[in-house]
Amino acid sequence: MGVATLLSRLTYNIELVAEAATTAVTSLVRDSLTIAGLLGMTVPERARYLRVVLLEMERLYNHVADVGMIANDTGYAVAHSHCFRIRERLLRLNKQLTGNRLLRGGIVPGGVGGDLPAGLDLPAEVESALRDFEEIVGLTLENTLVLDRLDGTGRLTTRTARDHGVLGYVARASGIDIDARRDHPFAAYDRLAFRVPVFEGGDVKARTLARVEEARESVALIRQAVEQRPAGPLAVPLPALPAFAPAFSLVEGWRGTIIHWVMAGADGRLDRVKVMDPSFLNWRPLSYALLKNIVPDFPLCNKSFNQSYSGNDL
Repeated sequence: MGVATLLSRLTYNIELVAEAATTAVTSLVRDSLTIAGLLGMTVPERARYLRVVLLEMERLYNHVADVGMIANDTGYAVAHSHCFRIRERLLRLNKQLTGNRLLRGGIVPGGVGGDLPAGLDLPAEVESALRDFEEIVGLTLENTLVLDRLDGTGRLTTRTARDHGVLGYVARASGIDIDARRDHPFAAYDRLAFRVPVFEGGDVKARTLARVEEARESVALIRQAVEQRPAGPLAVPLPALPAFAPAFSLVEGWRGTIIHWVMAGADGRLDRVKVMDPSFLNWRPLSYALLKNIVPDFPLCNKSFNQSYSGNDL
């Protein structure tokens, strides 16, 4: 039984809790936006800025971990150890923010689950973590043995990437300038300044550098969102879902754009649910990136894509 079938039997409040058990904040933002679209409602301004904070925290800890795992697949285990030390630091911040290390429950239908904890200087904390991360990145990219494994390995050309409609950092590392935060703004991204890093190389090195640059942008976005968030409520109550009125939303998750389409039935439960994860589009191009590479480079190429098995099978 598929995820969409399971979700289609639930009410939207239960559905969000159910998905929170298997995914995290990106899916919850996407679901909440879709439900809001069905109801024609507006999320409070303060909640929109806090959603940016949670989305960028998710992007940050995943990118830090990925850089460490890519380094590990070249044999540079010390970078992996330090990146996971930094990841742990970020996960503990997540726990302070939402009560959950993976930020589950931070988003609720109609807003967010809570405000920033009193006394927590989140921008300063993530900036400190970023400095720590950048030191490890510097050591990693100065290591000629690591660079020899990254440079030119697993190349995905712009043409192949575009033909397959790839998304996220895989697309941006292959020269495709695409990001739903900028191209289809949601939350408070249209009020914040950020850069979408794009690289032309299309190799493991480019996908690594894309993560590093996006981590820097995430930290800058967190500071902006925290400092600019207005006063006001964190959530609004939701009425019943209209029957057989479809709605969809898209959110730029840390892997790329996620699309969610829902329609409620006459009983107020979700009647149809369709989820498209970026992994659905990004898995097949991986086989093209593997061409003309040695067998020991497969784990390195695979990790540089880092796609979701369950996301491909939704």
